[in-house]
Amino acid sequence: MTASGTDQRPDARTAPGTAIAEAGLAGLSPAYFGMVMATGIVSLAAQMLGWPGIARALFGLNIVAYVVLWCLTLLRMLRFTRRFFADMADHLRGPGFFTTVAATSVLGTQFIVIAGNYRAGVVAWALACLLWILLTYSIFTAFTIKPNKPSLDKGISGAWLLAVVAHPVGGRAQCAAGHAHRAALQA
Repeated sequence: MTASGTDQRPDARTAPGTAIAEAGLAGLSPAYFGMVMATGIVSLAAQMLGWPGIARALFGLNIVAYVVLWCLTLLRMLRFTRRFFADMADHLRGPGFFTTVAATSVLGTQFIVIAGNYRAGVVAWALACLLWILLTYSIFTAFTIKPNKPSLDKGISGAWLLAVVAHPVGGRAQCAAGHAHRAALQA
């Protein structure tokens, strides 16, 4: 980011691979955390079906994917600040940010159900709550005060349901509590 706060652009003298990486980072979808959310759900299902090897492998993959996506997201926010925040105010890309909340909640549930690490699960849940509050108020405020809004048929998509699905107090906490209760009954 330059001193004026504008996004950095790839230099014409930059190596071709670097320019491609920069373009990829600039256009990184905020919805990529959906991969962590989906992988976590499959991992939890594998655990509950009695396939702990698959569950643990997917859990490990999920931790790596989560960390990598956060690093890329933070790097994008720093290097392409205007584009990052413009995505938050975009009616089609903005709801994709809610996948960070859902991914954090699901990963926290994995820590509890698969690893038995309640501390990490609670930390993830607290982070998910914070993200949900910040994103809900930021994104919907931006949508509301934005002077030029798209028509309903162009501005609303199924991605808007992520705002509801991502709520950190929903099914993931109940799933973890149910699993812990079932394990206690079997002991």
